[in-house]
Amino acid sequence: MGLSAAAGPEAARPSAGRAVLLLLRSCSIRFTAYYWIGYAAGLAANDRLDLGWALLGVPLWAAYCVGTEAVNRLADRAADAINRPERTGLCEEFGWSRLTAVAVASWVVFALAGAGLVWAHPGYALPAVLLVDIGVAVGYSIGPAFKRHRVLAPIALTAPLVTPLLTGWAIHGGTDTLLSPVLPAAAVLAAFSLGLSGIKDITDVEGDKELDYASLWPVLVRLWRGAAVYALTGAPFVLLVLFVVLGALPPAALAVVPLVVLSVLVVAAASRAEEPADRSVAREVMHQYTFYFLVLCQAVCVPGRAVLPAAVLSIAYWQLASKSLHWSGSLTVSHLRRWTRILLPPPTVKKAP
Repeated sequence: MGLSAAAGPEAARPSAGRAVLLLLRSCSIRFTAYYWIGYAAGLAANDRLDLGWALLGVPLWAAYCVGTEAVNRLADRAADAINRPERTGLCEEFGWSRLTAVAVASWVVFALAGAGLVWAHPGYALPAVLLVDIGVAVGYSIGPAFKRHRVLAPIALTAPLVTPLLTGWAIHGGTDTLLSPVLPAAAVLAAFSLGLSGIKDITDVEGDKELDYASLWPVLVRLWRGAAVYALTGAPFVLLVLFVVLGALPPAALAVVPLVVLSVLVVAAASRAEEPADRSVAREVMHQYTFYFLVLCQAVCVPGRAVLPAAVLSIAYWQLASKSLHWSGSLTVSHLRRWTRILLPPPTVKKAP
């Protein structure tokens, strides 16, 4: 579905303050933290992360986040009415045509900022990575619509974890830092994304039928009873150990390996979620876990003290935005209790004859 086709009848125009809140919540502004921490780690790999570069990344990746999410909302309007009715309500109140204008404006801002970076730091790597940033984010929803392809969809979903890291590196890129630690860290993050991205598809089956989209992940769960899923889930940790042994990543990266247990639990809970509330909790646990894995992985894989304060700042922003600026709110104690019940349902008590 194109952007113009997604626009429809307008809601009454909200006040300026309300409109900003609607936009931030419906466009999942918290995911700016996903992109910003990768960009910061890429700069740190070349020992170029300082306050100026950190601040420059905020509007850059905020525009990227809003542009990506707005295009996604517009393209998935029919499916979201089933999968995310509460978020669809926010979009309707904001107005579909206004959301279209915001999507265009956001990508213009990102493109202009990227052009400025290329002008200041000419080379081949940065424009190439920026084009991938834009192409995957837009093409995921419209044009080639990667999200509607069984194989291309999970591959495209690796981009939010990988391309910001490559973008940050490409600004002052060097071959030595690309080979270690940037590409090894990117490979681990890509494998991690492939292992968990199917949770969205497992929990969005009904709405995806509106798009004639049959995800690869439910097929794997059904045919191989989870064996292939768990193999994908464990792959990033195998890669990480291999890169440490080869000297491409520092030994500190091994601190991430115990999280393989949590990865398996997150996928298992998602595959067992049947009720809408259970699926919502499973998705939110996946998003929270993915973010903290992303931060930890880059903090231990990229040497340099500058990554640590960047990690702390990204976590603080993620927490604040999740609680106040996200359409579904953040995790609560009751959510975690429900997630535990999904994972470990109470034993069935047989009645005596």
